[in-house]
Amino acid sequence: MTENKELILLEEISFTIAETKEIQKALERVVELISTRLRVDVVSIFFFEEGELVLKATRGLLPLALKKVRMTPWEGLTGLTFRQNAPVNVEDAGSHPDFKYFDGISENALSSFLGIPVLYFGNPIGVLSLQTKERRFFTPDEVRMLVAVAGQLSGVMASAMLSAKTASHAKRPSPRAEQPGFLKGTPASPGFGRGRLLIMKEKMDLDAMGECPCASVEEGLGRFEEAMEKAEGDIAALRDKVSGALSEADGEIFHAHLLMLQDKGLRDKVKSRISEGEGPVRAVVGVAHEYIDAFLAMEDTFLRDRAADIRDLAHRIIGHLMMEEAQKPKSFQEPTIVLASDTTPSQIAALIQPGLKGVALTQSGLNSHAVILCRAAGVPAIVGIDGDLNGLEEVRSAILDGNTGMLYLEPGEAVSEEYERLEKEMQSAGAKLRAHLKKPSRTKDGEYITLKGNAALLSDAPRIKERGAEGIGLYRTEFPFLVRQDLPSEQAQYEVYSRAVKIMQGLPVTFRTLDIGGDKPLPYLPLGHEENPQMGFRSLRMSFGLKEVFCEQVRAMLRASAHGPVNILFPMVTDLAELQWALEIVEEEKKKTGRDSAGNVSVGAMIEVPAAAIMFDKLLPFADFFSIGTNDLTQYLLAVDRGNRKVAHIYDPMHPAVLRTLWDLSKRAKKAKKPLSVCGELAATPVGAAALLALGYTEISVTPSAILKIRRFIQCVNASELVKIRGKLLRAGSAPETKEIIQKALRAQSLPETLLL
Repeated sequence: MTENKELILLEEISFTIAETKEIQKALERVVELISTRLRVDVVSIFFFEEGELVLKATRGLLPLALKKVRMTPWEGLTGLTFRQNAPVNVEDAGSHPDFKYFDGISENALSSFLGIPVLYFGNPIGVLSLQTKERRFFTPDEVRMLVAVAGQLSGVMASAMLSAKTASHAKRPSPRAEQPGFLKGTPASPGFGRGRLLIMKEKMDLDAMGECPCASVEEGLGRFEEAMEKAEGDIAALRDKVSGALSEADGEIFHAHLLMLQDKGLRDKVKSRISEGEGPVRAVVGVAHEYIDAFLAMEDTFLRDRAADIRDLAHRIIGHLMMEEAQKPKSFQEPTIVLASDTTPSQIAALIQPGLKGVALTQSGLNSHAVILCRAAGVPAIVGIDGDLNGLEEVRSAILDGNTGMLYLEPGEAVSEEYERLEKEMQSAGAKLRAHLKKPSRTKDGEYITLKGNAALLSDAPRIKERGAEGIGLYRTEFPFLVRQDLPSEQAQYEVYSRAVKIMQGLPVTFRTLDIGGDKPLPYLPLGHEENPQMGFRSLRMSFGLKEVFCEQVRAMLRASAHGPVNILFPMVTDLAELQWALEIVEEEKKKTGRDSAGNVSVGAMIEVPAAAIMFDKLLPFADFFSIGTNDLTQYLLAVDRGNRKVAHIYDPMHPAVLRTLWDLSKRAKKAKKPLSVCGELAATPVGAAALLALGYTEISVTPSAILKIRRFIQCVNASELVKIRGKLLRAGSAPETKEIIQKALRAQSLPETLLL
């Protein structure tokens, strides 16, 4: 089989696993693909379940084999593969002492056997086996490629095994036999938690609200003003709570709510309805629906999620109108998973406490304020759960997996033990990674790699610091702008930036100026409809049109530099004129703030559009440093909208076009002696980090959750060996090929399996 066909097979399998919703169908399609593309007579997938290797999918054996074939790890060549945790390649299987024959499944004519263990977090969970009638050994290239296939299968197999265990437990006779064993949603905040299940069913239907009787219009208006005043007090208290527990920046969510309550237009609309004879509750509901419908009609998901904020405020106002006693915040005496059909930021804020171990929501979006709060607090969360919450009242416990989007209800012993094992392994792995914190991020052959962290919230800063990063390589400053109903003042921005600088205690913080527009519009700055917002009025281009906003932000950053080193980074620079304009603004604001002589402020540009990459030599003399945003650079180079599910599978920063561009930038920066770093998602994976080392990069910035693993990866790898494969990478023809080249090089260095996943 040619190398090109192998790569096509890997792509097909990857696409099948990603796009096929039913796990069994995905497995059946995978064995069919392998059998057809490799021209193999039999391909089978075995799961390790309750001490046995059980055949779950096959192409080539009779259908009854699925019910018949099972063996212990001490039986057969499949058991030998599992037991040795290594490939077993046999030319004549029948003559091997471990061969086990199954009668009546059309196995008698088969000769050769290849078994590949399927590993999940370094542990075997099954076996992929291939058999042929022809007596032969499988080639090293075939074995290597099938090891990669097994790696692709590991995640879907682990998920299937847990789901099967849960479903099996749910089928046992019990008063709750009709309940599902699990609910599936979309991962929203990583991690997993276990605990009792608390189902929140607070009524969220505005139309079902009653009315407060008022003797006159004047009484109705008075009741409304009183309710608004009390609602403002509630929200201010929540803001203070979140600011204290997380950060002032995270508390900005409720500052936005306060501004909604103080909005004169909203108040006047409600008063107008009351003056026309409508009851106060109906008036609030009517105006709330106007705003909710307007938000839901918007194409942008971030703005659609603001509808939940309006509903939250309306409920709070109505509660005070009806003179309902405020419910005391729920207090958890034991680990708790919250499941809700519809929740609000204020409800989530009230729930944030040590006992909250996970949140599962049916209706919230990935950009909802409730989810943002979960991420800031480090609480695992999933959204978009597909299922009815009715009938689940008797469920006592649950396991929530924020990495896969699964919520296991009344998990059986097998599932609980599996997560206990995973939890212990993760804790052990984390402890092992932390044990190397005092060691520098230097490769085995002495190459020093500067490792920093990316921050989206102020609450990310302490995590980055305690994980040993050498600064914040990218601080996304959009959050205070996105959660408010008006522009944050210079002082408000300064307070956020200065706190981040203080937290880092002398380590540099790179603040990216406002990257708004495209997929992140500001709700209070209507800029009109754009046919293609990703290539429209966004990022630095928007700063041209909003010069005073840009100047205020730059001033806030310069003022923050009084507390430590600050780098100012401009997003989406496309040519020299844009960069020079931004640099001139910084110089002007330095003089205004008295920071013109400050030696701890550097100014840089992001390289994330092809134009900047091509014109890089013209930009090099003017900025102090450069940072590559591989997320946008990849989608612009490949003409792929990664948010479009129809083409998202094409998006891959390991594409040769991206790697060639990165190599060209690396060469030119080194020649000009200008610092160049990478801050995209590419750097957060071992394969991506290895590619960057091969291309000569010595500074990367990754998400907080990836810092420890990438740090240890750097310490275990030999950079000079990766440099040797640079030529192969640059000559490759596809992303699967570049990944295979790197994986082969890493396996040759005998890195721990846990660092390659």
